[in-house]
Amino acid sequence: MSLGFADLPARIDALAAEHDQLGVVLLDAFGWAFVQRHADHPLLHRLEIEPMRSQFPSTTTAHLTTLYSGLPVGEHGLYEWRCFEPLVGDVVRPLRFAFADRDEPLPIAPRALFPWPSRCAGATVLQPAAIADTPYGSAAFAGATVVGFEHLADGVAQLRSTPGVSYLYWDAIDATGHREGPSSQAFVDASLHALDALAAVDTPLLVTADHGQLDVHTTDSLDLFWPELTEHLTRPPAGSARDLFLHVDEPERVVEELQRRLEHRAEVRLAHELFTHVGPRLRERLADVCVLPAPGRMVGLTSAPSPERRFKGHHGGLTAAESETWIGIQA
Repeated sequence: MSLGFADLPARIDALAAEHDQLGVVLLDAFGWAFVQRHADHPLLHRLEIEPMRSQFPSTTTAHLTTLYSGLPVGEHGLYEWRCFEPLVGDVVRPLRFAFADRDEPLPIAPRALFPWPSRCAGATVLQPAAIADTPYGSAAFAGATVVGFEHLADGVAQLRSTPGVSYLYWDAIDATGHREGPSSQAFVDASLHALDALAAVDTPLLVTADHGQLDVHTTDSLDLFWPELTEHLTRPPAGSARDLFLHVDEPERVVEELQRRLEHRAEVRLAHELFTHVGPRLRERLADVCVLPAPGRMVGLTSAPSPERRFKGHHGGLTAAESETWIGIQA
């Protein structure tokens, strides 16, 4: 699997140069395993499909920022749903443009969080109406025509009729997986709904996903395994329950102590070791330690409650179910 998500912007540019119209569709969480599950679907039958590897972490923030900026996660630095932002001195949720532990908006300009020229400039961006007008989007889509839609069929119709390059993002598969689990019938139904809608597209098309999902059933609280951990934390946790990033004062000791106590339940690593490249922006945001739970498990802290404990499906880690994705092209 030589193709990686960081290669996708260049592939889009090459296709756009060959066609007067190109639809780029990102189906959040519809990873490679689900392409195989639905391999007989007419849409997937007619696409020219290649497997592709997600960036680490296998999370939406990292991948949408790469898609809209053209930069790999090691360069843009917005690596997870929650990550430290030095401009505000706290852990934030970049896509929500809010602090990690409260809904208070960030006291900075969106262009400070997303400071690069948008790859969407001059294109059309099609988003679910609930997220079409956001501070993050105001920077990430600068120079684009942004159109919100209530129903996927409406967004697909716009995609088919719009000249030039159009980017369509669809989040319902991922949301269903978090709520019901990717093995659920609800997840199958959400996947088929998206594939059926896209099957109507008869114009040049590129379909991809940022990551996959796996079923989860158990959450391990790190501070119950090692109560002393809270004394070593220097900031609230970053990442998510499948890749919990910890800012700590003694990284090597924390790795050793947590790994010894967690045993088979998780792998504990120095965070920088998990990235192929750590550029300046990632370096100033990246936590010190990362905890990667075993399949089926999540991790958290009792001192930092998270709604993720209710999830039945999740992503963020390095397993094949989470990190193997794909690209499909209809020329």
